Amino acid sequence: MLQFTYKLKITERIKGKCNRHPRYNPEKDGRAGIRGACSCCFSLYDLYQARLAMDAAQREFIRRAVPWTRLREPRHKKCMDETEPSADDPQ
Repeated sequence: MLQFTYKLKITERIKGKCNRHPRYNPEKDGRAGIRGACSCCFSLYDLYQARLAMDAAQREFIRRAVPWTRLREPRHKKCMDETEPSADDPQ
């Protein structure tokens, strides 16, 4: 039986543009929008494809893992009776 805890938090903020082709957007233009075999534009396109692949892999993992997940029950807080001594208990 395999048991592990899965917690993923990804924060990404990348601002990149090609010096020669500042209006190239890999999301809209795709691979066909790369002009003159520009290596910077290819790198931006590869970065965008890697992000899409990572998002797809995360969604696939969650889809497959959901049937076996169990939600943890919240911890029960101690009752006020147990933590505070009562007035008739001498100390």
